[in-house]
Amino acid sequence: MKSRNLLALVLALSFTAAYAQQEQVMNQDQIDVDGYLREKQVTDGELEQIRGEIRKQKNEVQLNKDKSKGYNELSKTTEKLSDVTEDFIDSKKSAQKDIAEYNAKIKCLMEENPGKDCDKYIRNRKDQNQVVQQEVQVQQAAPVSTAAVEAPALTGAPFEEIKLLPFLGGTQYNGEVEQLEASIAGGIRLESNLSTRFSMGMGINYSKLNTQDFANTNYSAQTYGVGYQSREIEYSSMGFDLYSKYFITKGERFRPYIGAGLGYNRADAKYTQNDPNSTFNNGNMYNYGDETFKTSYFSGTLMGGTEVNFSKHFGVNIEASYSTGLGDSLSSESSKNPDNNPDQKRLRELGEEIINANAMSIFVGAVVTF
Repeated sequence: MKSRNLLALVLALSFTAAYAQQEQVMNQDQIDVDGYLREKQVTDGELEQIRGEIRKQKNEVQLNKDKSKGYNELSKTTEKLSDVTEDFIDSKKSAQKDIAEYNAKIKCLMEENPGKDCDKYIRNRKDQNQVVQQEVQVQQAAPVSTAAVEAPALTGAPFEEIKLLPFLGGTQYNGEVEQLEASIAGGIRLESNLSTRFSMGMGINYSKLNTQDFANTNYSAQTYGVGYQSREIEYSSMGFDLYSKYFITKGERFRPYIGAGLGYNRADAKYTQNDPNSTFNNGNMYNYGDETFKTSYFSGTLMGGTEVNFSKHFGVNIEASYSTGLGDSLSSESSKNPDNNPDQKRLRELGEEIINANAMSIFVGAVVTF
């Protein structure tokens, strides 16, 4: 009996010691995996209540956001539903009206003696018949009307149309020594048809150029003034010409052509610095200043271009031409004796070179048809 009591006492003491050791381990501070002690969080009932309220409010915020988003989508779909429903109602009313109109029209057309309510349907039918008859009559009469309009254009009678052609462009003179370019080149022409493809006309043209007289530096101190060995020369020409054109096609909008002409020209050359009081003779017999040269000559022209008509009375003309003097000058006049004035001789040589130069021109102008 004593042995049993002793054994029970030993077992009780063993369980008590084990429980105390386990309780001690459970109450110790927790250790992280890296070996550091984790601080024990301090809390109480009030703090837990606050934390619970925060979680609750956060949930309500998210819930209200979701509700607001849902209401926005509901508003959009409601507005879209309203528009679609309105379109549906309008379409339905229009269809019902058309169906009723159709049924009433069929009923009136089927009746032998329709009433006054059917007058609008019967009248519409009569009007349509009249329109169809008028269209047929117009289509039948159209060929006669077209033939009457086109007939005059096909006659080719001379002088049926008169054209006024003002033009402006540039001209380059390529001589044996000089290569000069006109600063102003233009004119105006009056033209009329001889047939559907041939025309003839007459015109007035004008050109002007300026160049430095570098050639007279050979005379050194015997030239015009001290330091004026390169005076500026002004050359101008005015001409009257007769020409003829051949139009390659009979088109009304684009009318390419080639042509040739013969002209009479009057040219004038002078120095812009031409004061006779600025002469420098250096003891010689030369008399400088006030030099001019005038001449007249015939010229020939070859041309090619096209007319572009925007309407019956207006268009544009683009043309390229080649011209040169024909033979010697008809007459010439010098203000000074070239034997006593090298600059006067220079003017005469330059004028004759321009006359016999190959002149290439490009012009753009208007076409006004009467």
